[in-house]
Amino acid sequence: MASLLNQLRGLTTVDCDTLDAHVARIYGPFADCTSNQAIVYGEIIKTDVNGKLIYQSLIDQIIPIAHWMFGNQTDATVEELAAELLAVGLALRFIPHLNGFIHIQTNPKWCYSTEKTVKNAQRIIAHVKHLSPDFDTSRVCIKIPATWEGLQACRELENRHSIATLATIVFSMEQVALAVDAGCRYIAPYVNELRVHFDATYTDANKDRAALFCGAAQRYCDEAASSASAAESAHGSLNLQTQTQVMAASLTSVEEVMRLAGAVKHITVSPPLLTELEATPAAGWPGAGTVGAAAAITGPNGDVARLKDLIRDQSQWRLAFTRAEAGESERKLGQAIGIFCDMQEEIEKLVRKWDLTGKKAARGL
Repeated sequence: MASLLNQLRGLTTVDCDTLDAHVARIYGPFADCTSNQAIVYGEIIKTDVNGKLIYQSLIDQIIPIAHWMFGNQTDATVEELAAELLAVGLALRFIPHLNGFIHIQTNPKWCYSTEKTVKNAQRIIAHVKHLSPDFDTSRVCIKIPATWEGLQACRELENRHSIATLATIVFSMEQVALAVDAGCRYIAPYVNELRVHFDATYTDANKDRAALFCGAAQRYCDEAASSASAAESAHGSLNLQTQTQVMAASLTSVEEVMRLAGAVKHITVSPPLLTELEATPAAGWPGAGTVGAAAAITGPNGDVARLKDLIRDQSQWRLAFTRAEAGESERKLGQAIGIFCDMQEEIEKLVRKWDLTGKKAARGL
């Protein structure tokens, strides 16, 4: 009997929101594999039945490489380099189970610096080449928080360096329009604000509206693609690309996932939801009537002209984003950036701890 996961795959491309390759072996193959600092942290602290770190061999491999790389550059600390390398090393284990991209998120501490984000992205590509010289780096997509500076970094990476990007933590059409103009391959609207994954007592009261926003964002991307040639001629510098796709993210229930089925091109799904989707027969599922309900019937219409004007004026774009959804879009973006910065720092703390432990062991202490 077909499961909800089977049904979902017939309507939308399914990606996995985890770095646990065991999940991919069970439920794969997938198109893409997505990650972020929270996912990396959650993976590298896993232990076996004896309390030993599951990824000890990867950690032992990465830390010396980070030290070596530190001596050859001035843009990142040993801990930052190790955090990036760990994310890449984990993602590369997914390759046998994917036919699309591995997604690595840049250091959130640089999300308000275009220059540092671009350098970070280029460094991640270099890490992939170092750890897996034969891997095609055109299959690496860099996830970048959708600040003004982050989206300008996406523009530079896509247009000058041919590096694929995903604009993440998206909550507003202002972010969508700028990401499409920048040429991002993907945008990742969050159905739930990030806090819900760290506070079991919290529920995002606007998640139903956010699901509809995902559908509207996909409609905007589709209309931008269909009118790209005409827009280029009419507006000169406009850089609408044909490849921008919505990848819905930050989902907490099977019902949320299935509402988006067919409404967006991609959905990235966490292991618990993959398990539930696979275990639930599609036939007779009580929520069958809501499948695809988030699809946008009409596009943003008159709002398009306003959005296209905004993306050429940084000051006006920032003001519009600040006011979007009565300030909620900016608040949720800031919240997510803060959480990811916290997780980045936790990874760096672990690296320092492991590095010190390794040095003591080497000295026989």
